[in-house]
Amino acid sequence: MSSILLINLGCSKNIVDGEKILHRFCEAGYSVTNDFNDAETVIVNTCAFIREAQEEAIASILDAASLKKSGKCRELIVCGCFSQRYRDEVAGQFPEVDHWISSQQWETEIQKLLKHSPVSPLQRQYQSPVATQYLKIAEGCSHRCAFCVIPSIRGNFKSRNQNEIIQEAQLLYQQGTRELILVAQDTSFYGNDSGSSLVELLEILLKKTDFHWLRMMYLHPQYVSNELLDLVASEKRICSYFDIPLQHIAEPILKAMKRQPLTTGIYDLVDKIRKKVPDASLRSSFILGFPGETDAHFKELQSFIEYACFDKLGVFPFSPEEGTAAYSLKPRPRTSTAVKRCETLMLQQREISSACLENKIGNTIEIIVDDVSSDTDFNFEARSQYDAPEIDGKILIMNGSFTPGNFYDVKIVGSGDYDLYAEPL
Repeated sequence: MSSILLINLGCSKNIVDGEKILHRFCEAGYSVTNDFNDAETVIVNTCAFIREAQEEAIASILDAASLKKSGKCRELIVCGCFSQRYRDEVAGQFPEVDHWISSQQWETEIQKLLKHSPVSPLQRQYQSPVATQYLKIAEGCSHRCAFCVIPSIRGNFKSRNQNEIIQEAQLLYQQGTRELILVAQDTSFYGNDSGSSLVELLEILLKKTDFHWLRMMYLHPQYVSNELLDLVASEKRICSYFDIPLQHIAEPILKAMKRQPLTTGIYDLVDKIRKKVPDASLRSSFILGFPGETDAHFKELQSFIEYACFDKLGVFPFSPEEGTAAYSLKPRPRTSTAVKRCETLMLQQREISSACLENKIGNTIEIIVDDVSSDTDFNFEARSQYDAPEIDGKILIMNGSFTPGNFYDVKIVGSGDYDLYAEPL
């Protein structure tokens, strides 16, 4: 039996693909190892969204390649977005790589490589706690944002078959998942290409599964409908959590980015969410240093951040990507300017986050326990429905005994800039 190790890079959508690829190898007789020195086959599942992701992919490939010289590794496989985007260009530079697998046709290519009969497309080999799992409901993207390479890598948006999604969700529940997170490049666009909708999918999931929490990630602001907001407001099992990358607020920048809605529409959306779902937790992300961004545009964004009072926020310096409309746009602020604006915005957000969390002290809140805390000052790490795994803050439980993967009520007794502190009731 050959041992195999998976290096999973990139977003949650990539995690799902990687775990499904790993399962196919396990079905063909491979055994999973987490020891680099013991791996006979290494799979690097890559991202290529921005320059930093490409650099991480290259570094991981080189690390894995070194195992062919110093370890047991006899076979190196590279898949994912970096392979899809660059394999024809860079394959000769990485002679250690035995197989380059595309992101669009990986099922067929893996099947040919393994020479093994097809397995269920729903199964995966988990690398993360089973209680919280991602479920990818679509592939690709049909939007053409000026800064984004995803459509050229992953193709146009294609909703997964609704029945297949439900079957996979039911299988995840049977295997112990209690928090299901729906992901796609644009989750809110689900069904627009097939006569369905995200609201319809959620309603069926509510009816045909018993997940304690249903969470949505990566909602496009143009497709957050009144029906979706009404459903979230009325259903306790759907997390009141809105992850909506807005990218900017200044109208000239939004137009250059080819984003919708524009400034007024974004303000209206934030107001509507706060009105319809009063307990909503809002998360967004913004790109700083986009071509044409001036000090005035940045100050406008700062004012909007203060107005919107986001619970969570991520900011990123503009990364010019070949093949995108923004690649050749001028004038481009200096990288140092973009980085400085990111730092300034995150300092502003830290104060907002701290104030929001301080207001929660004294509240009783339901949590899912993720794991035993790595901090010796606390017993367990947990999250509420208002926190997504890995990217958001934690609720650190100071004492008591809990079982990871289960839900409990706790009392919030303290707060920091991004984390809450709790005690058992």
